[in-house]
Amino acid sequence: MPRSARLAVALFAAALLAGCASAPSPLRERVLSNAERLIGTPYVAGGATPKGVDCSGLVQMAYARAGLRVPRSTEEQFRRGRHLDDVQPGDLLFFATEPDRVSHVGIYTGDGQMIHASSGSREVRKVGLGIPYWKSRYIGGVSYIDG
Repeated sequence: MPRSARLAVALFAAALLAGCASAPSPLRERVLSNAERLIGTPYVAGGATPKGVDCSGLVQMAYARAGLRVPRSTEEQFRRGRHLDDVQPGDLLFFATEPDRVSHVGIYTGDGQMIHASSGSREVRKVGLGIPYWKSRYIGGVSYIDG
């Protein structure tokens, strides 16, 4: 299945589940809250501090502040996580922004959006996933959160 179709299916399933599911778990809420507090933080390649983060550093910080350990690199975060067909808020979305490799990660917030550290805008942002850029580069979702 093409990447864009996988993202569309995952987001559609997540939207359907959101309509009948309860609110995100307290742990998922903490991850999301931590990520939202980092919106506006400068993008710094290799960064994992409040002064600047890259995409995997953002994930590592948001999860660590919620009491969860995740690997530092995007590739390891993708490889070690529990792979999903249906993502929930707080799960991770992975993209191939460079040819033939997992090279970008964002935290799914629900409603077809994610929080990610953008090298293009040079800061942490919340963005919609419905644009062709993300759809065509989507690789898959993983979770480090039970339930």
